[in-house]
Amino acid sequence: MNRFKVKRKIVLLGDSAVGKTSLIRRFVTDKFDDKYITTIGTKVTKKELSLVRDDATIDLTLMIWDILGQEGYTSIQAKSYRGADGVLFVCDLTRSDSLQNVEKYWLSELNKVVQDVPAVLVGNKVDLQDEITVSEDELATFGRRLDTPHFLSSAKTGENVEKVFMKLGEVVIKSLGPLERPPDPASGKEVRNLKDAADIIMTEFAEGYGDQEMAMAIIRTQFTNAGVDIGNPDKGTLLAAIELLGEAQRDVRPAKDIIKDIMRWKAMIEKCG
Repeated sequence: MNRFKVKRKIVLLGDSAVGKTSLIRRFVTDKFDDKYITTIGTKVTKKELSLVRDDATIDLTLMIWDILGQEGYTSIQAKSYRGADGVLFVCDLTRSDSLQNVEKYWLSELNKVVQDVPAVLVGNKVDLQDEITVSEDELATFGRRLDTPHFLSSAKTGENVEKVFMKLGEVVIKSLGPLERPPDPASGKEVRNLKDAADIIMTEFAEGYGDQEMAMAIIRTQFTNAGVDIGNPDKGTLLAAIELLGEAQRDVRPAKDIIKDIMRWKAMIEKCG
């Protein structure tokens, strides 16, 4: 069976306190924190899945964007929508207005930036049975209108959380075109000097981070902070830069993977130096 590696950006959209952050935490770490958290700006989390499409196994890396859930912050939210490959719309089953706002605000604002993005609709907090005001029939009707699969979930108990994200992964890879093995620009490249090393470091960092635009912005910032001269990089500044790059990805990649990259990059730099 053919095997492909794919990275895709997904965004979680919904009103404040519907449980977006808790759903991500439950899915990524299998932990629930019932402490009230308001996400300021955007946080990106990484999760890897293995899915099958046609005759291929797809190792799908989801870059999960948890976006500020307050209405009115349209400019900062719009920046986060760009490049989205999938959307998880989240409402709170105990607040019917949060379901209406999925279409009224979140879908409306999303469509100003990107259209026809594969989506899944989830009604969260199904564990609060005595407080529920949105029925499953209402959620299903709403999902049909948006042409999305729908789920009831609980970040607190874990009910259906994995199914929600797996379904989102499935609709994302279903939307992919023909599967072709992309060239790996770093693979097999001869490292003749520190410029070659810097090229590979930048390429691998962007690949691991998942979002090319954001990764390049981080690289520019951290290379500048470390004093790297792109035209003529030296050993000391490159070593400083990779430490800064490691710090910059603490929230989106496992620590062991970051350390492994840094050790490999250090060895490559030392060999050139």
